Amino acid sequence: MDISLDKSAGQYQISSYSDNCITINNIGYFEPVSVSLDTLENGHLPTKVSDFDQSLLKALKIDSYEAVLLGTGEELQQASWDLLESAQIMGAPLEVMSTAAACRTFTVLASEGRRVLAILYP
Repeated sequence: MDISLDKSAGQYQISSYSDNCITINNIGYFEPVSVSLDTLENGHLPTKVSDFDQSLLKALKIDSYEAVLLGTGEELQQASWDLLESAQIMGAPLEVMSTAAACRTFTVLASEGRRVLAILYP
């Protein structure tokens, strides 16, 4: 899936997602990655979505974003109620969706200059 890019307000843009690869600024990522308008980090997330927990939400400082997206891979995997509740308490509701949907949503919100964080699992 190629994503038609509008001019993003930040320095990171997701250009495509396919075959378990997320392409950001023309670099392919095959492992979980977190990306915002101005930050990109990989190598710090657990390999499985089911291992994602509250301590990671705190480490990612989700309370500084107005939208937080969790892309769970090719298929939607529901997050635990505890994880969703923790995000809500921190003031940043966690939107859980497939990675393709999260990439599209990130692109739209980034083009609007919104403070968005995408946590993406290929």
